[in-house]
Amino acid sequence: MIILPKHFLLLFIAALSYHTSFTQSKNDSAQAFPFVKFHYAYLLPSGDFEETYGNSSSLGGGVGYKTKSNWQFEINANYLFGGDVKRKDLLSGIINDEGDATDSDGQLVKIIYDLRGLSFSATIGKTFPVFNINENSGIIVKAGIGYIQHRIKIDYRDGDVFQLNEEMLKGYDRLHSGLLLNQFIGFQYYGRRNFTNFQLGFELNQGLTKNQREYNYDSRSFDKDQKNDLLYGFRLGWVIPIKGRTADEFYFY
Repeated sequence: MIILPKHFLLLFIAALSYHTSFTQSKNDSAQAFPFVKFHYAYLLPSGDFEETYGNSSSLGGGVGYKTKSNWQFEINANYLFGGDVKRKDLLSGIINDEGDATDSDGQLVKIIYDLRGLSFSATIGKTFPVFNINENSGIIVKAGIGYIQHRIKIDYRDGDVFQLNEEMLKGYDRLHSGLLLNQFIGFQYYGRRNFTNFQLGFELNQGLTKNQREYNYDSRSFDKDQKNDLLYGFRLGWVIPIKGRTADEFYFY
């Protein structure tokens, strides 16, 4: 049986304590790494957008890079969708009082209206550490610029309605697109494990769009004015940092 000198045991314990403290400090300090992100937002309408649509959802993802100084650069893509379309009078000359159209066989066909859209943006942001969590987490403020497109999807499940063929629908779908500006403020958390990282905060989107069809069949008029499409709400994102682990790095809890 080997009996270690008392001073050697004290030295060993001190070294172990230092290593634990150093490892934890290393992981709590500000780090630079790329990441991927998946996010969802529930959005409310305002401006010209509110005249056509109600509340909607946005689902998407992106890639980015975080620097040691807590600057963050991202490229994001989002799919915009919703079932609250206010312009139910678009097809007033085609549908009956119940909202149904008549197909080529004389059968009634139910018309369905949905919002469909997409957006792309490049953003830059800065994280300000708070609450003594770690140097990578805290209040994050971001701003971005990009492209947005949205339209009314007019659909029917059965039958063949001549007045609603693919070419005719272009005169009713209100396809708009243009410049997108967005801002975000919220909280960002980076933990020690790749699956415990998230963003949550308030988002504002401003689309400076124009009608790409120019002429609307339902109103029998040209529509060339620029629109101010506003969407705002809360966005939740799941972030996955891409960080390597060195061979001599251990974690103590």
